Amino acid sequence: MRKFGIGDGRAANGVFNELRAARAPEGLGLEDLAALVRATADGITVLDSDLRIVYANPAACKLLGYSLEQLAGLDGLTLIPEREQRTAMAVLANAGQGESHAVAGVARRSDGAEVEVELTTSTLDLRSKRYILVASRDVTERRRQARQAAALAQAAASVVLGDSIEATVEAIAECALRGTRALAAWVLLDSEDHIGAWLGAAGLPDGFREHFGDEGCERARYIFRQALSAQRVVIYADARQQVERQLGPQCRTSPLLSLPWQAGVVVPLVYRGAIVGVLFVIYREGEMPNEAEATFLTALADQAATAAANARLMAAAREKVALEERQRLARELHDSVSQSLYGIQVAAGMARARLTQDPVAAAEPIDHVLELADAGQAEMRALIFELRADSLETEGLATNLDTHIKAVRARSGIAGQTIVDHEPGAPIEVKHALYRIAQEALRNTVKHASARRVDVRLQARSSALVMEIADDGVGFDPNGHFPGHLGLRSMRERALAVGGSLEVTSSHGRGTRIVVSVPSAPPNHLTDAYMSPVAP
Repeated sequence: MRKFGIGDGRAANGVFNELRAARAPEGLGLEDLAALVRATADGITVLDSDLRIVYANPAACKLLGYSLEQLAGLDGLTLIPEREQRTAMAVLANAGQGESHAVAGVARRSDGAEVEVELTTSTLDLRSKRYILVASRDVTERRRQARQAAALAQAAASVVLGDSIEATVEAIAECALRGTRALAAWVLLDSEDHIGAWLGAAGLPDGFREHFGDEGCERARYIFRQALSAQRVVIYADARQQVERQLGPQCRTSPLLSLPWQAGVVVPLVYRGAIVGVLFVIYREGEMPNEAEATFLTALADQAATAAANARLMAAAREKVALEERQRLARELHDSVSQSLYGIQVAAGMARARLTQDPVAAAEPIDHVLELADAGQAEMRALIFELRADSLETEGLATNLDTHIKAVRARSGIAGQTIVDHEPGAPIEVKHALYRIAQEALRNTVKHASARRVDVRLQARSSALVMEIADDGVGFDPNGHFPGHLGLRSMRERALAVGGSLEVTSSHGRGTRIVVSVPSAPPNHLTDAYMSPVAP
């Protein structure tokens, strides 16, 4: 059924004898050509019209793991994995019609192992019969190195650019599969106080994460004590049995044990001498990792260890930010709402005393009570806006600014004007930065400027979003050194983080003017590193 219509083919010895007896153009004997074929480093296989092997040179025999006697007469397609056979038949059919092709493929050796090859096909016309010549070159190692290099590059990129630590460990597990012949892989990263705080997996069935859980993570940490204590890669031929013994009765329902695997590799993730996680890789039954794969997994583990260190730093930074935020809110509550409530208490007592002695005079403290209540309500509304993580997304920058400024003016008695053209169409990172800069600037005005008026203006210009905050306070030297006061520096850092700039104009006795300008199309590298408030 696979004939090319060019004859019925010959046995290996017959065709090879014809090759020896024929003469090439210009007097070059095929005896000489055959000698060249035998000496070449590339595998050369000759197929007849039935795609049966009639000759293979020593390099082809070595590549495929057969002797010439074993190959002679074999169906050439038996040397190709079933999944590749349809493509191979199309390539060989085209070759039979005289078309030469260079393609990538996979060959199956006598021991069942697969070899990645580059194939080049051509034809040989001999006594009115056409034969197909297949030149093959083993590129398994070269492609493995290329895949591993690409996987390591991707792992490094995921560590640097990953949107979250969860996505990063997932990407590293995927890279472990791309760079090896492994069946599945998973990565456990630890936080300071929680084993297996982050889990990324690839090639594992649904339900693995849920089944693994906190207890499974703790068990996994102690299944391979040798690798963890030695802080080096350890390969276990009986990894499955060790897992089954450790899990005990749980193993019957474990999704992990539903896979056809046996051997495993344990790679501790070590950062500055401490284990911060572990990489597990499992292999199909009958397969073992080779030295090159172990080396690759070691390099990949270094990337994962860096990710774990970054995760810890991020967690510590979040904790620090949360602490600073709690401290700031405590100060705000003490300086505003607490003071307003105390003032209301005092004024209400005065009003009560005057009601019996001079009812008319009671109106003044009552009016003061109402003013303090309004101020306290405005301040509480502003604080609630800040406590809501989505307030800028849902309410917008303009509304948040207006609410906060009203609260500041009500509490401090500072007059002023707020001008906002409309809600700017800026990324949320930019809105966060502008809001925090305004918050810090107004705090400084109330605390240090002794101002009677502060005006805030937000405008969307053709090429930039500009916010201006100006007061009539005592002013200061912007180039001066103020130990312990980080407000001006933090405002500049926030502006720079979103691709903008901050300009401060001030002098003693002439007030202060702060102008923040952010391009309309900010750069892509915006970070939330400055999205949290900085304690004054």
